[in-house]
Amino acid sequence: MIDDIFAHVTSHYPEHRAVFDGKNNFTYRELYVKQQQLVRYLIDELQIGKGEKIVLFLPNCVEFILSFFAIAEVGAIVVPLNIHLKEKELRYYIEKCGISAVITDSYLLSQWGKIPSHLQAIQFILFDKLDILSKNILNSLSPENDFHPSMETSLDDEFLYLSTSGSTGRPKIIPRTHYNVIAGAENVGNALEVTNQDMFLSVTPFFHANGLSNCMFLPIMKGASIFLMRQFSPRNMLRLIQENNITVLFGSPFIFSTLSDIADRTFCFPSLRFCLSTGAPMPKGLGKIFFSKFGIPVRQLYGSSETGTISIQLGDFPEDESSVGRPLNTVTVKIINKDGRELPPYEVGEIVVKSPVMIKGYVDEPELNKEAFSNGYFKTEDLGMLDRHGNLYISGRGKKFINVAGIKIDPLEIENVLLSFHKVRAVFVTGVKNRRGTEMIKAMLVAQPDCSVSEVIAYCKDKLAEYKIPRIIEFKDEIHRDIMGKVAW
Repeated sequence: MIDDIFAHVTSHYPEHRAVFDGKNNFTYRELYVKQQQLVRYLIDELQIGKGEKIVLFLPNCVEFILSFFAIAEVGAIVVPLNIHLKEKELRYYIEKCGISAVITDSYLLSQWGKIPSHLQAIQFILFDKLDILSKNILNSLSPENDFHPSMETSLDDEFLYLSTSGSTGRPKIIPRTHYNVIAGAENVGNALEVTNQDMFLSVTPFFHANGLSNCMFLPIMKGASIFLMRQFSPRNMLRLIQENNITVLFGSPFIFSTLSDIADRTFCFPSLRFCLSTGAPMPKGLGKIFFSKFGIPVRQLYGSSETGTISIQLGDFPEDESSVGRPLNTVTVKIINKDGRELPPYEVGEIVVKSPVMIKGYVDEPELNKEAFSNGYFKTEDLGMLDRHGNLYISGRGKKFINVAGIKIDPLEIENVLLSFHKVRAVFVTGVKNRRGTEMIKAMLVAQPDCSVSEVIAYCKDKLAEYKIPRIIEFKDEIHRDIMGKVAW
């Protein structure tokens, strides 16, 4: 079980630094002590039981880590949500997942609007009102003697609900078991040869699948250290890498592109073993530009919320830059044609995946599950090929999602919101690339003559998270669609 792994690591490395946020430093023993107090609070004060769904609505912080492992120990299910979501979006998750409690901070409570007062059955736990992070709390606890086993949980029990964009304009819920989560981190940890001597700079949000698994759980599982970065600041990140002997950095193409843009000199990071880009395809040439500035390659990691990490580019650089690497040891990848027949090397088709990290299906989506899962494989809808050495190449993305800094957004969700505005008659939302090669949201509208861009944006701000609001708005007399219903723009 996940909490047993935390207990085991703590017993082996009690005084090793677990988490540092620039101000506070926590050893594994100190982290365990505070996790145990939170466990007792959840059980004794709130009567949280096995299988209950608990939202984590927090940025990258010590409180998130404590809550994650405390929820594991009480046998409940973690539901990490993007802290930029608004009331309407949050209500969907409450209904879809059956949320019984929310762990957050006072400054984030306004995001929930009227929910705390209208839905009083949901318990709101404000971490800043608890005294759990005080240094003198429960110092009598001994990590060697006070561990207690999980509350009748098994590896096959659901532990984590992730969300991903859905084809209906509403997010799908991805249930992961204890085994799925452990196997996913173990896969990546083995590929990168992570040890307790590694220091991770964790800037990828923990509410993101990659951030949660590879930037938070993986280093804890290996007894490594985490430097928490709540917000991305490129110049600050360069300083932190140098001053804190960072060895592993996960980021998105946006992060590595921004670091390259602001680097006004050549940097040397002797401690840095891996820079890994995830969440979106890396723009052509970015790897070479980054290498010229920092002397270390950016390696692509390919995966999905449904499957976990599929492959990592670990070959020679820059010869292997166009590949996303070989599938990890426990992952099987096939390339199939539209009839489901497996294709030989160098032929392009749909990428299908099977692994112990892969989920069995989405929550309450029977029809979608029939389409997405077949013969033990998950159909990614991405297009690609394998070479004769087993390296995977991505040639196209089949899903029509917009990828904003590694976060997948369904344009239909934004279109539905815009169409609910009384001045808008028709809409088309798509992704367009900026000069860095990263995507922005563009909305084309057929609207009343008196409709303004500021009105549209103001309306969206009440209904959508900030990152879902269109950055480009264009008014049209008509939105032309061809015979297949596709927009010609």
